[in-house]
Amino acid sequence: MTEPAPSLSAAQQDLSRAYAGGASGVLVSGLVWLIAGAVWQLHGTIAAFAALFVGGMTIHPLAVLIERITFKAPKPTTGKALGTLAIEATIPLFVGVLIAWVLLVRAPDLAIPTFAAIVGARYFLFRTMYGEIAYWALGGAILLVAGLALFGFGLPLNLGFLVGAIELVAAAWILRRWRART
Repeated sequence: MTEPAPSLSAAQQDLSRAYAGGASGVLVSGLVWLIAGAVWQLHGTIAAFAALFVGGMTIHPLAVLIERITFKAPKPTTGKALGTLAIEATIPLFVGVLIAWVLLVRAPDLAIPTFAAIVGARYFLFRTMYGEIAYWALGGAILLVAGLALFGFGLPLNLGFLVGAIELVAAAWILRRWRART
């Protein structure tokens, strides 16, 4: 006989407990975007894209390391179905990165804003994964600055710095909300 599936709320709480509400991943992603912004300033779009690509591959492992060492977070148990959603949400991310990569060759000015829009759109799924409304605000803020960049509006800083700053602020906010619940 199989055990009944946990409720969505229980799965969200479990996943949130195991991954510090996702704050560590947002923090590492923010640092990757800041590094990419600096690389963009110093070495141009192609180098910044490479920094985002390589740095993006380090987000999950570094975030898990932070969660386990700093927050002593346990592994998820009942939230595994939502963990599967996170893996499935990575497929559209890869497709988006491929599109941004094509743009890097055909329309370089659109490559990094497209990359940012993809990242912002993906954050909307995190609302369901963690049960945290802050992810809608985070996704919306990134989509806003990415959209402005895509449409050619001048931004006060390069997009790497803006997305990085947005993510760092959001990481602090999400972490504070997570700590209040635990």
